[in-house]
Amino acid sequence: MKSRRRIFGFAGLALLLAVAAFVRALHVMPVGTGETRASADGRFTASVMDWSERGFLTNSLHRWFEYRIEGPGVHHALSGNPIDGPYFGSRSAHRVIRWSEDGGFVNFVFPGMTLRVTVMPPGPCRLVADIAGFDVRQTADGLLVRPEGWQDLRRPFEMTVSLRPGSEASPWLDRQVRVGADLVRYAVSREGGGSGGDAVTMRAERASKAGMLAFEWSGHADAGTEPDWTQAWTLLGAVECGSQTR
Repeated sequence: MKSRRRIFGFAGLALLLAVAAFVRALHVMPVGTGETRASADGRFTASVMDWSERGFLTNSLHRWFEYRIEGPGVHHALSGNPIDGPYFGSRSAHRVIRWSEDGGFVNFVFPGMTLRVTVMPPGPCRLVADIAGFDVRQTADGLLVRPEGWQDLRRPFEMTVSLRPGSEASPWLDRQVRVGADLVRYAVSREGGGSGGDAVTMRAERASKAGMLAFEWSGHADAGTEPDWTQAWTLLGAVECGSQTR
C-alpha cells in the first residue's frame, strides 16, 4: 500500500511539474506586433515584426526585429536588433514600410535610420507568378531555376530562361504545345547515360513582345521515358523578359 501511494505521489508531482512547465512556456513564448504592406503592383509583400520573449529560467527579456519580403521568386527573411522609434503595428497609424513606385525596393523607415532592401536585382527576366518549391536566381542572361534542395535529389534538374532577338522560332524545334494562349515550340534530345539514366535536354521557345523567350530543361530520365514537362510549361508561362523588367 505504501509503495502504491509513493508511486501515486511521484506521478502527481510529475504531473504538477509538467503543468507548471507548460504554463511557464506559455508565459515566456514570443509575442509581437508588426506591419505588413504590399507593393503597388501587388506582386510583393513586405513585413516587419517587433518580437519579444523572456528566458524560461532566467526571465531575462530578449527583443528583436524580423523583416520579410515575399513574392514570385523572392523569399527574404532578415532579423536584427530593435530600433528605437514610435510604436508601429496593426493598432498604430505610424507607418514603417514604404515601397518604391515600381516595387523594385522597399524602405523600412525609422527615426534617424532607413533600411532599404532591393526586392530583385536588375535583370532581363522576371517572374510574374510564384512557383512554389523552386529556387529562382537571376543570371546575366535571365533566370536559373532549380528545385529547392536540389543538391540532395537523386536526379536533380535545372531550368533556364533567357531572351533572344527575333520573332520566329528556331526551325529545328519539331514539337509544339499550348502554354496559356501562346504556342510554344520545343525539341527534346538525349544521350545514353549510366546508372543515373539518360541525359535529357529540352529546349523551347515562346514568342513575346521583346523577342523570343529561350527555355532549356536539363536533367536525366530512364531509358525510353520522357520527363513530365508540366513544371517547365508552368515556368515558361510565369516569366517575362524585356525592357519592362527591373
